[in-house]
Order: sequence, then structure tokens, then C-alpha cells
Amino acid sequence: MPQGESPRDQQPPSVRDRLAAMRPDLGGVLRSHHAPGFRHKQVLQHLMASTGVPFAANTSLPLCLRTALDACGHSTLRLLKQQDAADGSSKLLLACADEAHIEAVVMRYPRRNTVCVSSQAGCPLACAFCATGRAGFRRNLTPAEIVDQGREAAALLGREGRRLSNVVFMGMGEPLLNLDAVLVAIREFSAPDGLGIGRRSISVSTVGIPQAMVRLAEETPQVHLALSLHAPDDRIRSSLMPVAKRYSLRQVLDATSEHFRLTHRKLLVEYVLLQGINDSPVQARQLATLLRGRVVTVNLLAWNRVEGPFRPSPPEDIQAFSEELTARGIETVVRAGRGQMVHGACGQLAAHR
Repeated sequence: MPQGESPRDQQPPSVRDRLAAMRPDLGGVLRSHHAPGFRHKQVLQHLMASTGVPFAANTSLPLCLRTALDACGHSTLRLLKQQDAADGSSKLLLACADEAHIEAVVMRYPRRNTVCVSSQAGCPLACAFCATGRAGFRRNLTPAEIVDQGREAAALLGREGRRLSNVVFMGMGEPLLNLDAVLVAIREFSAPDGLGIGRRSISVSTVGIPQAMVRLAEETPQVHLALSLHAPDDRIRSSLMPVAKRYSLRQVLDATSEHFRLTHRKLLVEYVLLQGINDSPVQARQLATLLRGRVVTVNLLAWNRVEGPFRPSPPEDIQAFSEELTARGIETVVRAGRGQMVHGACGQLAAHR
């Protein structure tokens, strides 16, 4: 970016550049056929408007171009398995072209329909209470592999007469360690000729990568930020989340302050309660002190069981923790989990068949 130029001052990318960023293989086909700009637009529109419909069906494109495009494939993902839960959630197990497996979760609510997308195949951060981190890391996902999770969700909901309205980057991986691809995906999710999801309906969750948090605010200030905190001090946090040994709570919270200065958006703080580790009234008071004066909502979550030594906090302890925060002026929500029955809840995604 030129010095002194803000992202809001930049011209939006052309359709040609958008397609090249998301699907360089398709962009290469169009270049090799010396296709004019309007063909790039036709291909992008076809790509975003349908899932599983081959380019051969698009008779507005020349036959030779349709054949070459179909050789690349319409989607970067293949649906291996769909598991539906009684709570209105569906977990999608998806295979990439190299057989890396990822998962996305569709959640249906009375007034919205949300997809939780993955940004990496696995996760390099190895948080102790998370199945994804315990499963190891394979690679970053491409922009198309992220967007195609949204397309799969939109197609599933469309068959039910529903519309995809929200996207949360809370699936497998740390989005801010793959920020370039995530930013491209956000652009395509929100583009009117993409999935048409408003950026205010998109949330990105992070363990706290300070420089990337600021860049996210600079490049897409409308998107919401969620911070996975999980402890009120560095000692406990670093025992649960190895990344905390690199970035202290002070560094992370300073980055959230800069994020708020740039966006004026409330921060969502995610806090998974683990019995006997981070759920005492004293720790609730420490958390309230840590967050005092910040524009935040604390989202308290019961730990979703995966292999490991932890136990979820009892409901009465969660309620007591919530009351301690509320009494000190911290807006607090106890979140009802979704997807546990299909191992599709927070911290349970591990891409197993």
C-alpha cells in the first residue's frame, strides 16, 4: 500500500484481479484464451451463484472455454459427509484437492443462518483444550477453499428455502496466521456479486496476533473481532495457549485498543470455562479488572469435551462467574453451545470421518 494511503482510499480490485486472487487456475484459463474482461465477470458470477453446476451448463460462455474451465473444477472442495444435529446445526466434512480434510459448521437460528468456516487445515497453535490444535497442522487454506465453505453452506441452506446471512471465522485454524487469504475471502463473501453478506455480519476470531489484529482493522473495519482470551493472567493463559508465551495479555489488549480506535466496534471476548483452572470468582474479578473501561462483551462458554484432562465448569459455577462480571459493569453472555452432538462445537473440529 502506498505510504499515507488508507485502505478506504484504494480503488476496489477489478473482476479480473478478484478472480485471479481467488481462483488463479480459472484466471489462467481465461488469460490463455485471451478472454475479454466481461468473460471474467461471467465466470465469477457463475462461480458464486451456484455450487456443483458445471461451466458446461453456462451457454453464455463459448464451448471451448467451458470445457477448459470445467477441467479446473467448479469447486476446490468435495463434500465427504454431512452430520445434522437436533439443535439446527450441520457439520460438513470437506476434502481439498490434496485430500487435506477440513470442517465447516452451518447453524440455523430463527432470524439468521450462520456458517463457521475454517481458515487452515489443522492449527499450529496447539491450545491444550482444543481438538483442532491437538490434531496438528497441515497448511493454510487458499482463498477459494475458504469461500467454497461458504458456497457449500449457502447451497445447503438454499435447498431448505433459507439464506446464508452470517459468516464467522471460528472453525479450524487461526485466521490471522492466514490473513491474506482471509481478507480475500471476506471480500468475496461480502461482494454484491459474491455471496452478498454484509461485512457487519462477518466476525473473525483470534487468539491474539497483535500486528495482524491492527491490519485487520485497517483493511476491513466493518468486520467484528472476537478475542479468545480464556484466562485473566499470563501464567494460566500460557499454560492453556502456547501462543501466550510470545504475546502477553498487555500486548494483545493494546492491539484491541488500537482496533477499537480504528473501527469503533465492540470487542467480543471469548472465555471457555474449565473447572478448577480458570473459573473461580477471584478469576472473574481479575478478568473484570483487566477489561475495565473497554467496550466489550464477554462470551462465556462451557468447555466442549474433547480428549484431555479438562472438565467443563458446572452450570452453577458458570452462573457465578457471569454474575461477578456483571456486578462489575462487564456485559456478559453465557453462550448456549451448538453442534456438540456431531462434534461440531467450538474446539471440537478435528476433520475426522
